[in-house]
Amino acid sequence: MSLAGKTFKEAGKDIPKGTVLFKEGDKGDEMYLICSGEVKLTRKTPNGEIILTVLGFGEFFGEMSVITNKPRTINAETVTDCRLNIISKNVLETLVSSNPLVALSILKKMIFRLENAYDKIEDLSISVNQVR
Repeated sequence: MSLAGKTFKEAGKDIPKGTVLFKEGDKGDEMYLICSGEVKLTRKTPNGEIILTVLGFGEFFGEMSVITNKPRTINAETVTDCRLNIISKNVLETLVSSNPLVALSILKKMIFRLENAYDKIEDLSISVNQVR
């Protein structure tokens, strides 16, 4: 089951292009589900800001801080005009407890993202070793 089911397509809040939704270090009380548009996720490094990914329809982000109660570890900014569902911690907990497929969907996406991070770490390790 996708988090962006039929129910969510018409709901949401319109957010203009270029809006910073949150920054690294912010408190994370809500996650976002993209109904339309694109959102860029970035992170600051000693060498400048890097783009981690650009997400579109049906993707969600911001869940880590909601689940862990820790500050945001990335920045999120709209790349285009967007319609986003803003899901509070209480709503997320209700969704997960009433429908285990929602929890499974979130878990699968987080595992996919973790696997991609492992691949990037491996690629960086190979690049560093080739330079030496």
